[in-house]
Amino acid sequence: MLPTHRPPTYLQVSDPLGVAGAPQETWGAVQAHLEGSVRAGGRLILVTDRQGDRLNAAYAALLVQGTQAVIAAPAFGPRYGRPGAEALAELVNWTQERNWPVRETVLNPSDFVRVLAEPDAEEVGRLIAASTPSDPGIYTTLPKLKPVDEDGWDEA
Repeated sequence: MLPTHRPPTYLQVSDPLGVAGAPQETWGAVQAHLEGSVRAGGRLILVTDRQGDRLNAAYAALLVQGTQAVIAAPAFGPRYGRPGAEALAELVNWTQERNWPVRETVLNPSDFVRVLAEPDAEEVGRLIAASTPSDPGIYTTLPKLKPVDEDGWDEA
């Protein structure tokens, strides 16, 4: 009988936090999840479906500490307008204040929705393994976004 491959450590993945496309609600859910607990030694992995197109990027957040992992819904970044860009900057600043490294990984668009909606430990392990170090400054500098009129439609 061939030995089965087991991950070197057990990873416990919590249910996803927040609501896709709702930056402030999702950022609030992340803050509530992390509130009151010791969170030294964590890391932030930003998961996106775009590479090299930061002005249109959407990000989900994978927060890892020890064997605990939780994904925040894709609600961060410029794709969600100024609120999304601001929530991304606040998230990254929060992790930097705690000396968490920032990493990024890219998923193809079809896997982006599926993996983030119902993550399992094996898929989260692959996201962690595929992530690369990233400069926090690229997420905390707010981009110049097209203005939105008061009805919510982009101006031409």
